[in-house]
Amino acid sequence: MTTSAPRPASTVLLLRDEPAGGFSVFMVQRSMKSSFMPGAYVFPGGGVEESDWSSDVALTDRELLERFGSGMDPSAARAHLCAAVREVEEEALVELMDPSGMETFSHWITPAIESRRFDTWFLVTRMPADAQPTHDDHEVVASRWVEPKSAVERYGDGEILLAPPTYYTLWDLARFDSAQEVIDDARVRRVIGVQPRFEEVDGRMALLLPGDSLYPSESPVEGPTRIVMGEGGRWWVVAG
Repeated sequence: MTTSAPRPASTVLLLRDEPAGGFSVFMVQRSMKSSFMPGAYVFPGGGVEESDWSSDVALTDRELLERFGSGMDPSAARAHLCAAVREVEEEALVELMDPSGMETFSHWITPAIESRRFDTWFLVTRMPADAQPTHDDHEVVASRWVEPKSAVERYGDGEILLAPPTYYTLWDLARFDSAQEVIDDARVRRVIGVQPRFEEVDGRMALLLPGDSLYPSESPVEGPTRIVMGEGGRWWVVAG
């Protein structure tokens, strides 16, 4: 079987602190006409386009490599940041004036078995104070602020549909108590490319992450390593 090359993509975790404490992340719902996981809630984002490669950001090559790692070409890093800004404006109708304020949070690569693949960098930043985010009512048809801890706790109630990387990201965010804690962690965390692989485990489909007992790796993820499909097609993060 021929494996398709993943398309470069960016997605953005837009954070805000809540008056009563804690923080929320902005999410949008895919159109039911979407070719991938219609109706699912995701973070604003999409593929890197040709125009993104000709745009620029006020960061030196060294600063870009500090964010994306030495394995990333600086021009590709700039394109990912520009794609992030463009997608947020298109889907959430929010203009991020300074893309250099975004930090890398995680990096997910679609499993090789999939025909439609993405090489996606998850970036994190604060929502601009005066912004009024919404949705474009085309690619995405609804939007909401989501408190990660509450979303993880209530995931089983069927209120929202999430793709495995989205749920895992909410689980990761739920470990923090404020937007600033997330951003501070993003500035120092070592971001590795995570390419899950599908495998049937105990009669259920599982998405294994590097470092799982069934997926040994020299670069394991720091958190749980197994996402298992449960009832109703929902995915659950478990130890592996």
